[in-house]
Amino acid sequence: MLSQSRARSIDLDNPFAPLTGLCELVLVRHGEQVLSKELSAGETVDPPLSDLGERQVRAVAQRLATARVDAVYSSPLRRAFRTGTEIADRHGLVPVVRDDLTEYEPWQKFPADRSPFDTLPHDEIATIFREHIRTRRYDAFPYAEDGAEFRARVLGQISTIVDSHPGERVVVTCHGGVINAVLADALGSGLDMPVRVHHTSISVVRGADTRRAVQSVNDFSHVLDFQTSVGAMNL
Repeated sequence: MLSQSRARSIDLDNPFAPLTGLCELVLVRHGEQVLSKELSAGETVDPPLSDLGERQVRAVAQRLATARVDAVYSSPLRRAFRTGTEIADRHGLVPVVRDDLTEYEPWQKFPADRSPFDTLPHDEIATIFREHIRTRRYDAFPYAEDGAEFRARVLGQISTIVDSHPGERVVVTCHGGVINAVLADALGSGLDMPVRVHHTSISVVRGADTRRAVQSVNDFSHVLDFQTSVGAMNL
């Protein structure tokens, strides 16, 4: 781990600076997952990739195949681990699974064997999502896990990764909520979801000690050859 004085001297904002003394995080959202309103709250937590998701994963892995990648970390959820495995295979690596990279659970306190879309009144569902989109905060979800605890676990894990990989580029395959927690922290934003990150999009953040600098956000150019829209359940 770098001393604080050494970490403060590193120019994190310079994208052309060598990786010496810093960790470059390549944050990749998982490919599109299979979702429908018929799924129970429990089933929505860990669905597999859709056919389109598999194609997205292959595309992002191919894009990163020629880049230097020193390590790959992943959420344990299937859609993220599948994404991480495809990327890691191109570099002779195996994803390191970390539970703290698991996605935010908006229905954590809802009965796991029931679908909120079939159980709750339509107007209540519409109000929840309308408020979430308007405020970009998790407060709109009445059955969710605690937002502050979610951010704390994500940022704690990201700090561990940064401290463990000075001078290296690390791919982290995870989720929209996880990526937004990192971006919001780095940008000093009070929003939970400042960016709607696309499936398999790439966001790059450089870090040293407690400092973070955002280099790029939500780059999904690798899917534009075959994808022209998103599904209603997969925004």
